[in-house]
Amino acid sequence: MSWNRVCSLCLSAGLLTCLGVAPATAQTPPAVSPNDNRIPAGNLRSGVLTIHLEIAEGTWHPLGPDGESHVVYIFREAGHPLQNPGPLIRVPQGSEIQATILNTLPVGVTLHGFHERPGEDKDTLNVPPGATKEIQFHAGAPGAYFYWGTTSGNPLRLRVSAETQLAGALVIDSPGATPWDRIFVLGVWSEDPAGPNVRELATINGTSWPYTERFNFKVGETVHWRWLNATGSDHAMHLHGFYYHVDAMGTSERAHSFNRETRPLVVTQHFDPGDTFDMSWVPERAGRWLFHCHMLVHMLPPDPLPGVVPTVAHDSEHRAVPEAAGMGGLVIGITVQDDKPLPAPVWRAERKLQLIISERKDARPHFALKLQDADQPSPRSEDREQPALIGPPIILAQGQPVEIEVVNHLSEPTGIHWHGIELESYYDGVPGWTGTPDHVTPPVLPGKSFIARMTPPRAGTFIYHTHWHDRAQLLNGIYGPLIVLPRGTAFDPATDKTFLFSMGTFEPFGDMLLVNGNPQPAPLRLNFGKKYRLRFINIAPDNVAMRVSLRQTGVPVQWRIVAKDGADLPSAAVKMTTAEMGITVGETYDVEYEAESALELSLEVYLPGPKLRATQGLVFTPERPPRD
Repeated sequence: MSWNRVCSLCLSAGLLTCLGVAPATAQTPPAVSPNDNRIPAGNLRSGVLTIHLEIAEGTWHPLGPDGESHVVYIFREAGHPLQNPGPLIRVPQGSEIQATILNTLPVGVTLHGFHERPGEDKDTLNVPPGATKEIQFHAGAPGAYFYWGTTSGNPLRLRVSAETQLAGALVIDSPGATPWDRIFVLGVWSEDPAGPNVRELATINGTSWPYTERFNFKVGETVHWRWLNATGSDHAMHLHGFYYHVDAMGTSERAHSFNRETRPLVVTQHFDPGDTFDMSWVPERAGRWLFHCHMLVHMLPPDPLPGVVPTVAHDSEHRAVPEAAGMGGLVIGITVQDDKPLPAPVWRAERKLQLIISERKDARPHFALKLQDADQPSPRSEDREQPALIGPPIILAQGQPVEIEVVNHLSEPTGIHWHGIELESYYDGVPGWTGTPDHVTPPVLPGKSFIARMTPPRAGTFIYHTHWHDRAQLLNGIYGPLIVLPRGTAFDPATDKTFLFSMGTFEPFGDMLLVNGNPQPAPLRLNFGKKYRLRFINIAPDNVAMRVSLRQTGVPVQWRIVAKDGADLPSAAVKMTTAEMGITVGETYDVEYEAESALELSLEVYLPGPKLRATQGLVFTPERPPRD
């Protein structure tokens, strides 16, 4: 919502009431409690679940009991407190569900999801104000689904304000299965998703970081999570320090499970509004880690409301959170403990690099990055290249211990996250969080440096980028490609091509879509009859729905996808496919392409949200014979 569009009636009646912020009066609706989705609702007996639900108005505190509040519509089990998300409906396959639903609101509600799975979203139930409806249905196929409601008749993508929190999980277990998972319902409250300058408040099971649930695991423990997107936004869910398997994907209506051999292995997973996915992973190293949506807007604290003084942020244990942590929204904190820690091996770096971050004077982007290798002689001043518009590629060797000293010549703090790299928590690069409670990763302060240690265990395409939770840093070039090669191999720039997609701020044009730091990249001249590895990286701040294609006269050609997020695909999954795909923020893909004859192609990058497009020409010609 644009604050310039607040009407005079809102101001005279009270701005906070108009915005859905609950004033402290005797008429304030009852409080809404977070629901961690651990306890199923209703009474399950002899294969029949009997459940009594109510739809009511409540006062919701997503930012802790002392934070801002909003009057929202909520599901609850009759006789129980209001919950956000709504009560968990969980039954074994073959069960019958008998639900009674009372609408206590002054407006009618259209309910989705109260039917057998797989189902159709158009199968709805209308409950007029003050009315009670009864519905009976068989549970259907196993999977993780959700139910939801709307008071405006809008689809899930376009729900606004009070109705955005009308959702709850519906899980159907396979016969004889013992539930050992955790269930998370994503929520996003907003005034008007179609308007400019939308203020969003993103939550996991009803709360925003730092009030989201914290998790403690043991090294070697298997973790199984289920994620349900009941919001009007896409999300890109990223795990720090480890890979995870995607065990199932689906929607609120249908579910599809992967077999063990074909499960995607990822560090970042994209899913659309209404989508769901199951994931499993094994923490292999002690320390503190994060799991979060990689959209910058969904991992930052919301802007303070006009006239509301923000409270000091505390975590779920009511401890003050360092300002340097700087996060909010869709973030979960993870602590991994090792009951039998081995003595730390003696560290000896085989290679030492410096990543120097400095400011550009009176220029955009504001920041410049340079890479120096201690084993390479420094070039003479007259031979030094000017820094590019993005960070330089960092090329590492698989299994080689390396130190990268991040040197901060800025006038503000920063921090660098080594996205996708499996390394020790202290060097993961989230200031104020990673490491251990007694040894926390510090910010890289102005004039200071921080040495990150890592021994990359696998070859692939990764990213380094600022984790200072500052949009200006991410729009001004503090990021770059991070390539790990099999040990003993050399990087071949003739056939190995990296394309980093990002957003940059350039006056007077504002934000622009960039390919390798350039809004209008020059054509790239290549040879036909030669196989190329094309590495794609998306580090645009909020553009989760980015599309990438390789086209000839507007028609996609064929390529072979060989890796995702730095992990090679299983051999059975590597095949020729149409050269068009989505690549969400925080994802990387490696593809192979070989032209059979002389031709001209265009690598097209498109952002549906802001409707931005960039094109990189690829011109294939015969290889020139070497000169004598």
